[in-house]
Amino acid sequence: MMLTNKTWNVSELGQSGHSGTLLGVLLESRGITDQKDIDDFLTDNPTLWYDPFLYNDMDKAVDMISSSISAGEKILVYGDYDCDGVTATAIIVRYLLSHGCNVEYIVPHRSEHGYGLTENILDRVFEIDPALLITVDCGITNIETVKDVKDRGIKVIVTDHHNVKGDEIPDADCVICAKRPDNTYPFIDLCGAGVALKLVEAMGRKSPYKVSRNIWRQAIEMAGIATIADLVSVVDENRTIIKKALESMNSGNVANPGVRVMNRMLADDGKPIDETYVSFNFVPRVNAAGRLYDSSEALKLFLEDDEELARKAAMELTRENDERKAIESKVFEEAVKQIERPDRPDCWSLTNTSGPIVVYGNNWHQGVLGIVAGKLSQYFRRSAIVFTNDSIETDCAKGSGRAYGDFDLFGVLTDVSDTIVNFGGHKKAAGVVVKKSNMAEFMRRLEDRSREVMGQDKQGGAPDDDDVLNVDLELPYEDVTFDTYKTICRLKPFGISNTRPVFVTRGLVISDLYTMSDGAHLRVDLTSPDGTGRSGRNDSLSAVGFGMGDYASCFTAGDIVDVAYTLNEYTYRGNTTLSLHLEDIRPAVSGFAWMQFDTVEKLYNSGLAVDQIIKLNRDLKSEDMIPDKEDYANVYTTIRDKCGNKNSTADCVLLAKMINIGYKTDITPFCVKRCLEVFAESGLIKLGCANPGRLCFTVLAVKEKANLADTKTYKRLMQNVGRT
Repeated sequence: MMLTNKTWNVSELGQSGHSGTLLGVLLESRGITDQKDIDDFLTDNPTLWYDPFLYNDMDKAVDMISSSISAGEKILVYGDYDCDGVTATAIIVRYLLSHGCNVEYIVPHRSEHGYGLTENILDRVFEIDPALLITVDCGITNIETVKDVKDRGIKVIVTDHHNVKGDEIPDADCVICAKRPDNTYPFIDLCGAGVALKLVEAMGRKSPYKVSRNIWRQAIEMAGIATIADLVSVVDENRTIIKKALESMNSGNVANPGVRVMNRMLADDGKPIDETYVSFNFVPRVNAAGRLYDSSEALKLFLEDDEELARKAAMELTRENDERKAIESKVFEEAVKQIERPDRPDCWSLTNTSGPIVVYGNNWHQGVLGIVAGKLSQYFRRSAIVFTNDSIETDCAKGSGRAYGDFDLFGVLTDVSDTIVNFGGHKKAAGVVVKKSNMAEFMRRLEDRSREVMGQDKQGGAPDDDDVLNVDLELPYEDVTFDTYKTICRLKPFGISNTRPVFVTRGLVISDLYTMSDGAHLRVDLTSPDGTGRSGRNDSLSAVGFGMGDYASCFTAGDIVDVAYTLNEYTYRGNTTLSLHLEDIRPAVSGFAWMQFDTVEKLYNSGLAVDQIIKLNRDLKSEDMIPDKEDYANVYTTIRDKCGNKNSTADCVLLAKMINIGYKTDITPFCVKRCLEVFAESGLIKLGCANPGRLCFTVLAVKEKANLADTKTYKRLMQNVGRT
């Protein structure tokens, strides 16, 4: 069970009573205030575009490729196995094929070769024996292997967008990468396919080998898909690329046959293709090939001119994606069971650890480790690293990690790097290889260092950034309309650095609520407090909380709530309605014991006696602070029935609401927390504390009856009975 609320960060600009227009506030919150920037941001035909020759070495690369084409030399394009790498490869290969070039390509296999131009694949490169090697979406960190290729007399052009290792770049003939220390390109956040697009543009402008309109449109479409897929910022030149790609894909004359076929298979009739469709429908199918096998089917999709063959590739990618989802689901379920199993060593239980969750499966597929780590991170509200056997270094375990909140995963791995064979990544995500024989030491050191770092970081009491919800605007109920939704759509495409706006509306009344998909999701119907609808209509709003099924037990019809959400539209059988996608829902509580729970908790933890706290706050009563026998029974029965022996994380306010609804009682969050502390001290549960108002606990299988009265907390509470 996961019952947690986020901290809502509403900027001063977006608070209730703001004077600006909706569009003006949303633009200003994104730092867009200059009229020229506003016009370019909102137009369907953006003009923000940079000269490709601002890249270091671009002139030289154009001359080198032109010479190779003229001489009829063999050119090898080397890419990566994800959507960005595959589309970048296809962009360059399609351009070269359009000029009849002698071109071959390689995309590595994730488990056999690893990422980048590795030693594991050099034999294949040398077997092809090209005169020119062009890397796309990789190569910038492959210092040694680029040297090996150069030593064989092969010319090398590196095109990449990843971070440089220190200040060192490969000794290639050309290095086209905006992350190099001496970069001269004005925008550093293009994806790999975006860099490939700029190379093709440069070839069309200054080489004898021009770019046809069809090849350019295909390149734009593929670069747009990759820009959405690779989670780079959706601002500046990236925004232009995506907008131009979506315009082409919505034109009725899609240039790339594979893109055209895939859209026919997946896109809803009459509904425009947008970044959401690309991200959740198109991209996973392309990525599935590289996760499970190699990316040959994905390349077929983008390189095939015959629509029937492209359709077969699309069908195969769909099959592989279905297989990927099944494998991912199985690994996730096994990982959760491993974390929650009763015989998991006590030192690695969630209630006793501060650092990342670490799980290990002997035969888990390497291609889904990162996805599963991300899902575990969100499910348990903790950073996670998922390991399996390394298919290349058989005495090692290979892992993929995802950070939760403001935890610096890469930084902590750096601090314990003497226990690691190899690792890489950034603050939020990392890959790591550890000797199997050293795994226990790695886990111990990881936990020790994580505990130190988190203790230092939490001195100020700031919440994790994953627990903070940045809200664009407080929106009155009457303004939650299709007109507002249409205004929001002017900011599309959404993505990194231009996220879909989040709104808060307060004081709404639940008219109905229920769960969907076997309890996985929550649906809530909401009305205004006075019962009137928007624009005078007596209607309600429908809100859906995906993965929020547990929250159904915390609310009931008639409750007043505050909701944070994004606005969307939902079409069913030709009828389109406005839909709220819940980001968070919390009770609009009243009463000192509820509204000032944090304050009361601080006073209690400072050592003040309960009767002293009550005297300091006249609105408090003894029953707000001291659980009775019935309270203990209700709390224990609730967590036993709702949680079983699984790890659960809950905010005391939400858990108190659940108990009150279930038993028609009036227990406060303070009393709920004290009950859980008593249970932990008596051996009924394991208990950890994520923050003063959030607890992590597991109900233990106990045969003997526990004596609550012997516990320290119970005695402290009961010594005040009759004195308040």
